[in-house]
Amino acid sequence: MTQSIDDILGKGGLLSEVHANYEYREQQVEMASAIQRALDKRRPLIVEAATGTGKTLAYLVPSLLSGKRVVVSTGTKALQGQLFNKDLPFLQKHWHRPFKMVQLKGRRNYLCLQRFKEMRDRPRFRNREDAKHWPKIMQWANKTTTGDRAEIEGLPDDYAAWSDLSVGSEGCLGQKCPFYEECFIFEARERAQHADIIVVNHHLFFADLALRDVGFGEILPEYDAVVFDEAHHLENVATSYFGMQVSNWRFKDLIGDIRRTLDGEDIDDVDVDEALRELSTVYTDFFTHVSFGLYDGRYALEEVLDGSQSEKISEAHLELRDALSDLHNAVSALSDLGEGGKRLAERCLEIKLDVQMILAMEKSRYAYLVEKRDSGVFLQASPINLAFLLRHKLLNTHDTLVFTSATLTTGGHFDFFKKRMGMTVPDKKEYEVDELILEPVFDYGEQCALYIPKKLPAPNSDDFADNVALIVEYLTNVTEGRAFVLFTSYSNMNAVHELLEYKLDYPILKQGDAPKSELLDKFRKDTHSVLFATSSFWEGVDVEGEALSLVIIDKLPFANPSDPLTRARLDDIEARGGNSFRDLSMPSAALTLKQGFGRLIRSRTDTGIVAILDSRIANKSYGSYFLNSLPPAPIAWTAPQVKGWWMSKASERAKSE
Repeated sequence: MTQSIDDILGKGGLLSEVHANYEYREQQVEMASAIQRALDKRRPLIVEAATGTGKTLAYLVPSLLSGKRVVVSTGTKALQGQLFNKDLPFLQKHWHRPFKMVQLKGRRNYLCLQRFKEMRDRPRFRNREDAKHWPKIMQWANKTTTGDRAEIEGLPDDYAAWSDLSVGSEGCLGQKCPFYEECFIFEARERAQHADIIVVNHHLFFADLALRDVGFGEILPEYDAVVFDEAHHLENVATSYFGMQVSNWRFKDLIGDIRRTLDGEDIDDVDVDEALRELSTVYTDFFTHVSFGLYDGRYALEEVLDGSQSEKISEAHLELRDALSDLHNAVSALSDLGEGGKRLAERCLEIKLDVQMILAMEKSRYAYLVEKRDSGVFLQASPINLAFLLRHKLLNTHDTLVFTSATLTTGGHFDFFKKRMGMTVPDKKEYEVDELILEPVFDYGEQCALYIPKKLPAPNSDDFADNVALIVEYLTNVTEGRAFVLFTSYSNMNAVHELLEYKLDYPILKQGDAPKSELLDKFRKDTHSVLFATSSFWEGVDVEGEALSLVIIDKLPFANPSDPLTRARLDDIEARGGNSFRDLSMPSAALTLKQGFGRLIRSRTDTGIVAILDSRIANKSYGSYFLNSLPPAPIAWTAPQVKGWWMSKASERAKSE
């Protein structure tokens, strides 16, 4: 019997019978029907579906009904896990026919059985904290059927020893590995060959796309269609896969893989040992000079190479080049290592060439950067304009693509997203794509108020932090805590936190004082707490109910124009005759602002205030653009107005109780 969208999602449909919290949503059915048409007609589609639409079921149901193999790609591992561990199993349990699903992640998420054996035979840890988790990993490894590290409860995201238990593509022995038949990665890829739904994240999808482009060992099997959820992340993710990167970690992995291979083969070679010691010293010196005096962040490579360390970097690069050549020659001479040794030797030359190409900075289509992050130093060549690349490598090679997110439109249309994704490229035919903007499910006119203080000094004023602190104190007293205070920079967050740390009558939590999950758990448990946070809390954070009644955003989230990649993209737009503020700065900030706004209303029963403490929205000509990009909430321009709105809602709640 043929099933329809209405049979599953409609009133009286399957979900209404089997889902305990089923709620018919007209927008969900509209979205599912549009995706079904896209799959049937092999047409690309863009859908903006606000929070509460139920978009995961809206694309999973037509994907399953189509009978096609569909890749679902997410922006975050959290959503990937929700799809595979919650949404798909629920549908699988109640679906009218059996279907197969598989989840694929990057190699470093899986246990390498060869590395595990080596670690089990010769346990080695960097510190006691790493060793503490080993018994739990041993127990899990003996029973896991997937090898996915996400199954290990309580394992820190930054668990250092995991790099010794997993392997990247460069170090994988493939069919030469003694554990090839049992390999978790290859088992997962084999299951994908027979799956109806393949769940990945954007990083894995673009890694596969990059490999296909060079004709080298694709990760995904052939598929009929792709659904990109959280599609607003696509440009940033694609940037890293269509560029080039060399880091101190890449050298560390190479040296570790060579030493591990020699130990496994019980080979003791003087020339290789000497070459490894030399490379360890030289690459450490090189990255020390490159990162000298730099704080965490991104810097223009040209400025670093012309700086105080210029001569030392040049000298260290020459030594690095020689050390890589010596190591290549020494490893190549070990015929006993076979194909594995040949691959290790090739990696020496690949890194040597990549470093040389990045330092040369000869390709004008790339921005050349140095990024310092924690203990990592990264040399990067990032594409400035992705539109042409995405048009050529993605849009022209796939006919059925669905892009969806809660934040894809700015100013009420998809123009910015389409331009950044290569759908509208100068001198090229317009890319034909269907569009759908769904009405919000939540009643923002009743559930939410937007407060914008008209008379607040501009964000560049000397007393901006003092004024923000005054308003945060006032508003948190109105809502009795229950607040996210979101900042565009750590410096603003720390300044306001310092002013209020001992003034607020509610528990204060601050990003950086504990892991993100722990902070959110504390916030949910103490319904009067106030959380100070920056960019990582602007999206992907769900707090329903009374624990969150107030979201304060310090200012419009314009990208820092001094960031070298942002600067390169702004300059590129101007060079092409565009207006960089109108064409990039403004719409990018509008999308980020929508994400921050979206933290507040997560269900039909949520009520609260979003405060954006940036008077430019009221006083600048572009302010209306930002307002038109946000959900339709009533606006309060003064503190007494927004307090009055809150008190009236409190009175309504009291009467209903």
